[in-house]
Amino acid sequence: MKKLVIFGSAGFAEIAHFYFTHDSPYTVAAFTVDREYLTESTYHGLPVVPFEDVLTLYPPEEHDLFVAIGIGGVNRHRAAKAAEGERLGYRLASFLSSRADVSPDLQVGPNTMIMERAGIQPYVEIGRNTIIWSATRIGFRTRIGADCWIVSAIFGESVDVGTGAFVGLNATIAPGISIGANCIIGAGALILRDTGEGQVWPGHGSSPSRVGSSRLWHD
Repeated sequence: MKKLVIFGSAGFAEIAHFYFTHDSPYTVAAFTVDREYLTESTYHGLPVVPFEDVLTLYPPEEHDLFVAIGIGGVNRHRAAKAAEGERLGYRLASFLSSRADVSPDLQVGPNTMIMERAGIQPYVEIGRNTIIWSATRIGFRTRIGADCWIVSAIFGESVDVGTGAFVGLNATIAPGISIGANCIIGAGALILRDTGEGQVWPGHGSSPSRVGSSRLWHD
């Protein structure tokens, strides 16, 4: 089996370890982080090594790399570390769940993850280093740019999402809409017109009712 090193040792790295271990041709060999953030020597029973030493300990001739960094810097931190890994000679791994519903023509770029129950229709383009969470729905001829993070959102057909965008849980993007680069679309937001670059479109949270739950109880 192919051997994999995961950059990161918490949160998203744990998710990546689970998916690659249980639903991919990879065997995870180790985790790595920058030396200044190294706080433990093992994680999930595997070594955690300084990234500064990874070339010697887990050379790119024998290992691929997956960068499991979240949305810090609106995805810029993950993009920068992925580029650094490539400069060191690593091939960036990707993950496509066997339980995702995708078109046979879908091309998955480096350091991209598509989780289970994602539904991606034909003629969709997804850029490199983009994370597509479970239950996301992406319509025909939609283009998702590089370095994006999509959390169980719904996209109509022919949507264009710029580089570095974040689209939150259960957000809905109408057909034909353009989402500007580095935009943040909040959970539950409904986007019916184009957005500019770097804008934040918050979702609208619910407010508590004036009627307490005890008023709804029935003996």
